Parts: sequence; structure tokens; C-alpha cells
Amino acid sequence: MFIDQKSQQISLALIRISVQVRRQDLRSRLERMAFQLLEDVAGDQFEFALNDIEIIKSLSELGKDIYQIEPINAKIIAKELGILESAIRQNFGINSGNVDIGDIFSKSLAIPEPYSGNQKADAASSILEPILNTADSAADFGQNNHSQSSNSHSSNGNGNGINSTIRQSAIIDIIRQSKKIGLKDVLAAFPDVSERTLRYDLQKLCIQGVLDRIGNGGPATYYTLKM
Repeated sequence: MFIDQKSQQISLALIRISVQVRRQDLRSRLERMAFQLLEDVAGDQFEFALNDIEIIKSLSELGKDIYQIEPINAKIIAKELGILESAIRQNFGINSGNVDIGDIFSKSLAIPEPYSGNQKADAASSILEPILNTADSAADFGQNNHSQSSNSHSSNGNGNGINSTIRQSAIIDIIRQSKKIGLKDVLAAFPDVSERTLRYDLQKLCIQGVLDRIGNGGPATYYTLKM
């Protein structure tokens, strides 16, 4: 299946990129997300996979801005993630109605240090291009669909206006009181916030090591505070 193959290619590329990342915190996150994306796609958890894609995009962009990831590698990863995202949305009918606020954060932070001259772009590109050399049909597919979906995830979705950080803190407080909760409990606590946004909040808290997700998806899945 195209989606399975593409996720495997991206995961392998992330592992290879992470080897060259000097910052341990960024390297470990890239490696963890490589496996998380692979697991969610293999387990048909495609909404979680879309959240994984957004997190990987953010980590890759950050790595580029702080000179830990070659710009050409970050560009290739972003392109391939866009193709995968479009394929998931088209094949499984997952749409997003979130408002695009990407223009607010479009400016890159100015970093005073010069880019390391010993990491040549040509050498860097050779790491990824053999992995991500997709057939023309797949590339055409990504170009036709990426324009519609590329902006759909640029916002975390603040739902009823609650700042995402405050909302995530509230989720932690609810779990602290209840010991464990399911997605339906979170939806009931935030009736004006979209399910996709709340899934993103839970996914982010899991990635940050705050929560544990127990179960393989569906109604039986619940979340607890990491001990």
C-alpha cells in the first residue's frame, strides 16, 4: 500500500537524519517520532498519524533553524510528509476545518551563528534522495493534493478560544483527579473544542512524556499521568 511504503521511507529518512543531529534532545525526538509514525500507520490510526506528521514537520523546521538539520533535508522531508498527508486524507476522507494562522509564525527566528561550512548540501541530499525517490505518479499525486492540505494543520486549533497550553494543563488536572480518562471524557470536558484538536493535545502530552496512552485505539484507549 502506498501509504505504508511512504511512511516507511519517511521513518528511515528520519533515522538517518537523526544520526547527524548533535543535540541529544532533538535527536531522540526525531527517532521517537519516526517509530511513532510507523506504528500509527501500521495500526490504521490515521488521525494520530496526521498529528505525527505535524510534529515531525515542526521538529524538522526547528532543526533547520538551529543548524542541526541541513536545509535541503528539511525541504525533502516536508515535501514527502505533504505527499503522505494528502494520501491519508484522500483515501480515508479525513478533512480539516481549522482556521489557518500559519502566516503569524511564517517569519523564521534570526540565529546569529553562521551555518557550519563543513556540512555541504550536496552531501546531505545524498542521504535522503535514494530513500525518498518516489515514482512520478506519486509525485504528481502529492502536487495535486498538497496545496489543499498543506495549510490545514498549521494551527493547533484553539477551539473555544482557550489557549492550547492552558487547555492541556486543564487536561492534566482532570487526569490527576480521575486517575485515567478516555477521549470521550476529554470531549465532554471541552464541548466547544474539536475532536481533532483534543486528539492533538493528548498526542502532544504523550510525546512530551507527560501522559501514557494505554490501548491500541478506539473506545478502550485511555490516558494516565506518566509515573
